[in-house]
Amino acid sequence: MTALTAPQLLERVLDGNRRWAEGSSERDLLGAPSDPLEHQPPVAVIGCSDARVPPAAVLGAAAGAIFTLRLPGHYVDIPVAAGLGFAMTTLGTRLAIVLAHEDCRAVDAAYTEYTTGAPPNLALAPLTGSLAAGLYRAGGAADVQEAIDVNARITAQNLITQCASLRQSIIDGNAQLAVMRYSPATRRVTVLEESVVPHAGAV
Repeated sequence: MTALTAPQLLERVLDGNRRWAEGSSERDLLGAPSDPLEHQPPVAVIGCSDARVPPAAVLGAAAGAIFTLRLPGHYVDIPVAAGLGFAMTTLGTRLAIVLAHEDCRAVDAAYTEYTTGAPPNLALAPLTGSLAAGLYRAGGAADVQEAIDVNARITAQNLITQCASLRQSIIDGNAQLAVMRYSPATRRVTVLEESVVPHAGAV
């Protein structure tokens, strides 16, 4: 069986989200092996820890189809970048998705810190300080909703910077990085960036 390309995988996960939003229980293996002992997920999702946003369910994917990496605000640290690199180089992953979501408490706290200079939640301060700094470097945001989208795009660029295998696979045309925002209210995803590419000069 010929492996699905990244654009085909993107189309399939968008179809899967439509089914999820409509209440269907159908799940797509996305070309992954049906044997539960095999681990070859074609899609990786870098998402938030929010319990309302389970990546495989949201994208209508079956067990074994999606490699998930989750931190509040889908923050990119060394383990996240290394995990994605492992998926790209060892597991055959071809599509990476940054899955942001509406009503993100981590981004809300980061935006408050960005606008006031003080973290609203001391437990989250080490994380929100980094997210707020990212907002500052990106030119800021007019409100929390815009900050969610800005932060998602920052995550994508951080992945390209910190994960050499993802960056090279994109340059070689073997992989794709997409950015989406999920709405817990409507259960639908919106594609913010279909194909993120490295900035000129990225190595």
